[in-house]
Amino acid sequence: MTSDAYAEEKVPGGKLARVTVRADGGVEITGDFFAYPEEGIALIENALAGLEQTVPAAEIERRLNRTIDEAGVELIGLDVPAIVRLYMGCRSCGE
Repeated sequence: MTSDAYAEEKVPGGKLARVTVRADGGVEITGDFFAYPEEGIALIENALAGLEQTVPAAEIERRLNRTIDEAGVELIGLDVPAIVRLYMGCRSCGE
């Protein structure tokens, strides 16, 4: 990816979520949702950072669910399928 790519949507419940994949492979997740503990978003971002383009959505979802379960993260106003959809949208924009 030569430049930053982002995807955003209003997830069920009307919360806005945005995933940005930076040209350096870093990932940022922002929006009108909450994570408890707050560090949970950073854990999710780190799990997505630098993934190969060939990793399928189902594997990404498994990785995120494992990360969330192991850290005891609670997402409020956002869920893993939405994060995966947005992340995959970024990947298709950067092709």
